[in-house]
Amino acid sequence: MLNIKKYIVCIITGLIFTLPNISAKATDEDSFQKIRAGTFVKVMVMEEFSTLTADIEDELKFINTSDMYVYETNAIPKDTIFYGEAEDVLEPVEGKDGAIKILINKMVTPDKKVYKIKGHIYSDNDNYIGGKQTEPIYYRKVPQYNKGLRPFLQVAPLNVFEMGKHTVILPGAELFLIIEEDIKLK
Repeated sequence: MLNIKKYIVCIITGLIFTLPNISAKATDEDSFQKIRAGTFVKVMVMEEFSTLTADIEDELKFINTSDMYVYETNAIPKDTIFYGEAEDVLEPVEGKDGAIKILINKMVTPDKKVYKIKGHIYSDNDNYIGGKQTEPIYYRKVPQYNKGLRPFLQVAPLNVFEMGKHTVILPGAELFLIIEEDIKLK
């Protein structure tokens, strides 16, 4: 009889401690999840674009290459499509390749949920893809003097650079999207 009472007390105690956790989980799952600003998402280019053919406000599409989780929730499922536009296009000039800055403004999940977002395709060049400095065209010979050695000639570049080239991003290229404002998921 004493063992049965201990057994019933253990069961009741266990139920008391698990009930608040069950209700807390239910409210966490029912509430909105957030994807925080500053989050990076790996995306793949769906169609070719370049500084030669792109104009400002041209629509560009990217696709998510893997699932992204917030805790246990699949926040951004695989095959989510991100829509963006060319925010700025810089033509190639002497000394610098062409560059393009892409603003991401919409996300459509595979189950057709649409979210307004704000983000950019990330690059360490102030989010411009491309824009690298070109090689110098001309060099001049400069004598180099060292103590105890004969002088020798060293080649130094002049400030005349090659003409820049257009930046082309091919389909299938993997880039990173940086989210700039929190996204509330439904």
